[in-house]
Amino acid sequence: MGLKRFIISRIITMFVVLFVVAVINFIIFQVLPFTVLGIDPKTWFVPAGGTRSDVYLDKIRQEVIHNLGLDLPLQERFFQYIYAMFTFNFGYNVGGALDGPVADTILRFAPYTILLLGASTVASFIISIYLGIFSAHKRGKTFDKVSLITLLFFYAMPSFWIGSLLLLFFAFGLKWSPPNAESYFSGLTGLDFVYALLKAFLLPFFSLTLISVGGFYLIMRSSAIDIITEDYILMARAKGLKTRKILFKHVQKNSILPILTVFAISLGFVLSGAIITETIFGWPGLGYWSFVAIDTLDFPFEQAFFFIISLMVLVANFIADILYGIVDPRVRTSW
Repeated sequence: MGLKRFIISRIITMFVVLFVVAVINFIIFQVLPFTVLGIDPKTWFVPAGGTRSDVYLDKIRQEVIHNLGLDLPLQERFFQYIYAMFTFNFGYNVGGALDGPVADTILRFAPYTILLLGASTVASFIISIYLGIFSAHKRGKTFDKVSLITLLFFYAMPSFWIGSLLLLFFAFGLKWSPPNAESYFSGLTGLDFVYALLKAFLLPFFSLTLISVGGFYLIMRSSAIDIITEDYILMARAKGLKTRKILFKHVQKNSILPILTVFAISLGFVLSGAIITETIFGWPGLGYWSFVAIDTLDFPFEQAFFFIISLMVLVANFIADILYGIVDPRVRTSW
């Protein structure tokens, strides 16, 4: 199979899987609540009262129900839902905690999640590559044992425990970082906003990196150990090549493939956020607001969120397949 046919087949497969995911998404958020729980889709949503009149609130409720298709038969609602998902017209928030179009809500909070999860994922990936190769090279020695025990410890620890300890020491104890990120930089502009954002960013970033690096490290270390025992590595040593060149030209290149797939899929999950970490540190990302949406029964936000995460993971997996062929010539020959 040539490269062009391979890409076309993967794109077709991706859209088929995405359609299946969209159907499951519809069943979870628009069928089960209104059939299993017996909720009437025409009357269940009541917007937050405040100081507005009942007539105005009822008008809002009717507009939301119409836009979401909750006044339509199930089969008509399904086709409207499919069209809406694939055109990114996700409707309106209905939980009371968030308002306005769901797409605007996601766009508003996505940069915070991309910054936090993206930075920690990339940092974990880079750190794990070097630590994994050195641990494989020093297998059984002090460096390998200390690295393995330390990273396994943090990898196994609950995120809320690590986050709480970091808050206790650095926010409440040393006061190097704010205990609540959003309240610290909200309302600021310009350089003051950037400085406050970065200062509030450090603790959740460090927490997520500590948790994430262990998984990448274990895969990289295991793969590098297998590569180091190969005959061509022995030949490279016999030829007198420097250890650094052997590790980072031959071992790294050939042991990075397994971790590359995990890294690509992890990037696909970046928009999913880190619900516990974002909540603990008050980071206003999509992870925190997805928790709020669950608590307030904001199903348009949840179904859009689920659909976008699925799309991102499928695209990331597709990119990983292409990168496999670029990194490893043996994969290209099978195309």
